[in-house]
Amino acid sequence: EIHERLVGSEMCIRDRMWGDVFGNRLTKHLKDCLLKLAKPELSKIHKFKDIHKGEDGYLFGSGVSLKWFDLQEFSSKVSIAIPFLPFHRSFSDLNVKYLLPIEPFWFYPGWFTKYVTNGSSMPHISKAFREVIRTNPDKQFFLNLSNLPVIRSSNINYLYKDIIDPRLPDNFISHRINAFAGSLRASIMMAIYMGFDHIYLVGCDYTHVPSRSLHWYEKGPGKFYPQINYQKDFFEIAKEFIDITTITLDGKSDFINAVTYEEHTGRKPRYRENTELVDDKYLKVLSTWPGYSIY
Repeated sequence: EIHERLVGSEMCIRDRMWGDVFGNRLTKHLKDCLLKLAKPELSKIHKFKDIHKGEDGYLFGSGVSLKWFDLQEFSSKVSIAIPFLPFHRSFSDLNVKYLLPIEPFWFYPGWFTKYVTNGSSMPHISKAFREVIRTNPDKQFFLNLSNLPVIRSSNINYLYKDIIDPRLPDNFISHRINAFAGSLRASIMMAIYMGFDHIYLVGCDYTHVPSRSLHWYEKGPGKFYPQINYQKDFFEIAKEFIDITTITLDGKSDFINAVTYEEHTGRKPRYRENTELVDDKYLKVLSTWPGYSIY
């Protein structure tokens, strides 16, 4: 019996190892094929070069501070957003033109991300986001190139590791530091590429001092969570290309400009719970991800 168990365990380990090898090979093969086919797709981003040259804009994150902010106060400028701002009831009040759900393989079925990649599997949420893309043809979405085989639309653009544009100088930000290590970096890089002169960060709470944890669509006000020198290496380079100001609830920032919500808008912040900000159908969708505390 012991021998049978050992043999069985060895077979399980061997099968898992072969599964990992197969998954890695399949992922590499898929990426190689995509890169060969994707040059025309990756070149479509060229139309956004300096499209907002000299303008100010907003960049929306997912921080819990948004629970205190009336989004209608941010409707005057062109905005870039990180998911899941379209689930906010005030989304239509904003002038959001660009959204960046750049997670690799995000729109693939759950079995694929579970067994073939290291990506996060959010099948119910990504399905809801497909509907967001379909019903917002006036907005441009920037996706990781890995999603090309499973989702296509005239308002979808693809990114992969860098912007391939011969017009860019050698010292462009993405040539000097990884600008794709998260949605915040990628969004700021795109703001630079689009020519924005000044970008205001809204709901990018890890740039606040003190900073809070939690997303605006989760339950509760969050907890103070220190972020020492958050993305300092990236921001020091980004500031060479664009002025950056983070809008805080009541604090400051370490090494970028900061202004409070009240100073920026002339209005006092007012807390609202996620149930006031998000329709129940989206709360149910978001609750399918075990990492979120929705109810």
